[in-house]
Order: sequence, then C-alpha cells, then structure tokens
Amino acid sequence: MKIRLISGTCYVLLLAAFFCLKIFLPYGDFYFDGLLYAFALIGTFEMLRAVKEKTTKAERALVYAFTAITIPASVVIQQFYGIGFSALAVCFFALAVALLALLVIRHEETSLEGLGLSFLSAVYPTVFLTVMALMNHAVAPLELQAFGFDSRILILFVFVVSPCSDSIAYVFGCSMGKRFPKKMAPTLSPKKTVIGGIGGLVGGLLGAAALYFIYNALAGSYAQMYIWLPVYLLIGLVASVATMFGDLVESCIKRKLGLKDMGNIMPGHGGALDRLDSAFYSTVVVYLAFAIISLIV
Repeated sequence: MKIRLISGTCYVLLLAAFFCLKIFLPYGDFYFDGLLYAFALIGTFEMLRAVKEKTTKAERALVYAFTAITIPASVVIQQFYGIGFSALAVCFFALAVALLALLVIRHEETSLEGLGLSFLSAVYPTVFLTVMALMNHAVAPLELQAFGFDSRILILFVFVVSPCSDSIAYVFGCSMGKRFPKKMAPTLSPKKTVIGGIGGLVGGLLGAAALYFIYNALAGSYAQMYIWLPVYLLIGLVASVATMFGDLVESCIKRKLGLKDMGNIMPGHGGALDRLDSAFYSTVVVYLAFAIISLIV
C-alpha cells in the first residue's frame, strides 16, 4: 500500500507539473502534448509486448510507426489549420491500408487475429491519447471563454473527475462491500461491486462540483451558476460512468490476454495503461460535451 501511495503521488505530481507548464509558459500546450506523447509510446510498448506472441514484427513495427507519427502530426495540423481530427483519420486509414497489405505481401505469417490485435494496439492507447492531445488545443467560442470554459477545464475534467470517481468507488467498496456484496461484473472484475459503482458516481459529482467552485474562483466567473453548475455536474456524472467503463474494458483486455497488469512502470498500480484506462473514455465524454455545448452556445 505504501509503494502504491508513493507511485500514485508521483503520478499526480507529474500531471500537476505539466499542467502548470501548460498554463504559465508560452506555448505551454505543447509541453502537455509531450507528456501525452510519452504516455502513448509507453502504452503502445505495453500493449505490443502483451500481444507479441500473436502478432508479427511487421505488424508491431507499423503500430509503433503509427504511434510515433500520429500525435505530433495531429497536434501540428490542429494548431495551424484546425483540422487535427482529419489528420488522425488519415493516419489511422494509412495504418489500416498498411496492415491489410500484409495479408497479401506476407499472407503466410499474417493472421486475422494478429491484425485485430494490431488495430487494438493502435486504438488503445494512441487514438485515445491523440483525442486528448487535440482536446488540449481546443479553442472555445468567445461566449464560453467568458465563463472560463476552455482547454484547461477540459483537461481538469479528465484528471480530476476520473480519480475522484475511482477513489470514492474504492472507499464505498471497502467500507460497504461486505454489507452490499453484489458484484458489478463478476467475470471481468470480481472485486468491483455495485455499491462501489454508486460510490464512483458520487465521486464524479463531488469532483465536478469541487472543480466548478475552485476553478471559477481562480480563473472564471460565477455568473449564471444556475446553468453552469448543473452542466458541470452532468459532465461529471457521465464522465464517472465512462471512468468505470474504462476500468472494465481494461480488465477485459487483461483477462483475455492472461495478464494481471499491463506493465510495472508504476509499482502498486501496474503499467501506464493500468493508470490511464479510465481517462481514455472520460476524455471522449468530456470532448463530446464540449462540442455539444459549443454548438448550443
């Protein structure tokens, strides 16, 4: 438990340091991109190591190339032309063509299972982290900027709400799990209980509420609280559901691959993917919420 606490604290401090670089330094967004890029490289290594026996060197090389290119290309094109998602789509399409070409070029050693695992290793984590990097460069309409709704709050939603959801879920599960032992997904993750899931929802709401009051006290405005506080709470609630779903997806992948952890870079937690799994899906939720609000406002 002590090692887990130390490594978890180091992870939080690392995120906080790069977030401060994002806020206070010129072109600070690119520093946070660098952190996400490092996560993508480490996570891809963990995934490809896990599926090494079922994939070929050529497939793994293509996935590594996809990871190395996609985040920088998407970020640069987003910054200068505002079409980062198009760059992501082009990179993924190029990977798909290259992987499928292996069926013809190296058909004897290329299997459909290997291709499927290669696609999975590209999506998880690189596609998700590219979305997070694009969210890091999101530009809100002026109407939203007046309420402090910009890329900073989007990043905070992911890295505040998800840990709050995880933490309160753990507290609920430990304190009330014996009294309410019903399992959420007994075959995928036997330790997760329904009462822990309820705690996760409570944690998401608490994290979103804390984020609203603290962030607006420092950088925003409390104008029209009757609108924006419920918006924050709704995003926090849905993001907490996405957080729990991400945990279950990670558990399912590890169970299918016969692994306890995806890596050991974070003692007590496992690998980078074990730490980031919940953030992947909450990123999608937060970015979609931002897009919807931008259209409405």
